[in-house]
Amino acid sequence: MKKALTLLLSLAIAFQVFAQSTTYNINYGGVVRNFAVHLPNNSSAGQNLPLVFNLHGFGMTAYLEEIYSQMNPVADANNFIVVYPTGLSNGAGNAWNVGWYGNYHSGIDDVGFISKLIDTLSIMYSINPNRVYACGLSNGGFLSHRLACELGNRIAAVASVAGEFSDSVAYYCNPSRKIPVMMIHGTVDPTVPYSGLGGIGTEESISIWLNKNQCSQVNDTLDIPDTNTTDTATAQRIDYRSCGDSTEVLFYKVINGGHTWPGSGLTVPYGPTCRDFNASTEIWKFFNRYSLAGPLGINEPRQTPLEARVYPNPFTNEIKIEAEMEITKAEVLNTIGQTVLKTENFSGINSLNLSQVNPGIYFLKMESKNGLLTKIVYKNQ
Repeated sequence: MKKALTLLLSLAIAFQVFAQSTTYNINYGGVVRNFAVHLPNNSSAGQNLPLVFNLHGFGMTAYLEEIYSQMNPVADANNFIVVYPTGLSNGAGNAWNVGWYGNYHSGIDDVGFISKLIDTLSIMYSINPNRVYACGLSNGGFLSHRLACELGNRIAAVASVAGEFSDSVAYYCNPSRKIPVMMIHGTVDPTVPYSGLGGIGTEESISIWLNKNQCSQVNDTLDIPDTNTTDTATAQRIDYRSCGDSTEVLFYKVINGGHTWPGSGLTVPYGPTCRDFNASTEIWKFFNRYSLAGPLGINEPRQTPLEARVYPNPFTNEIKIEAEMEITKAEVLNTIGQTVLKTENFSGINSLNLSQVNPGIYFLKMESKNGLLTKIVYKNQ
């Protein structure tokens, strides 16, 4: 865990060269809290934009979640704001209060903090108050469940990646309305086991929401095409649509998936990362169907975000970029922002010869008419 966080921290420092967010401080409960805001690059004054909170995992920061989840390009393509708050340290690392420690109703009030951020962001930007959403990774996923239980009057829908119910959140959960919920979880997750972190597991968490939302047990199950045969993981999409108030519970079961964010370009040592679907893209597709007033009747984003397969990664001398849409420019930069290679106007499969660069971490920036995409690539020693 410490080794992986050290790697992520070094990447975060390097990533500031390319950061597309702005960090702010706010005083809440007598403590200075911070959060990063990414505005879509096509936004204009006066638009009432949807807002997505993206909550980091235990020991992480806003910057690390921004790098790892790679949600910004999805926001650019679909015109929504992403906010990355940072939790407070509990002595072992930055964390969210999800009832793991001490009395459930004591400690850091993170639900109140998120509610305060909604108020603050509504003053700073033109926000659609009916279209505020929350998602998170691991500990942030646990908090997403708590927000659904306690802040359903302000949060339209939630999504949890590698996060389940804590015992206390499940015990006290009394949502103000039926709320759409999406979960993504790997069956071999070594950090938050599929069977539960000493308590409630993934399938039991889903059952809780099926009960809260008065859903039928009947579901539509779809095997996600195994488009990446080298990631050692596959996925199923299990959709419970027969729920009260036209809500929904959606589950992506990642078979042989680890404690990871599917589709991320960053590989972490917590088990296999499924790259047959992109979690950030699918989370937005789910959110984009709902508001506080009910279903929106919008099933697809306005335009398809730029997606590309980059392999092998790590590489020795050459990397390949595979994309269905035309990439107008691809640029490889080192960690201080210097361009080491550039190419333009291609689609399909294109090879980049990087035999001349030193081993280490590089950023591959790609542009298309639908937005930007940055991936982290590694050259072997």
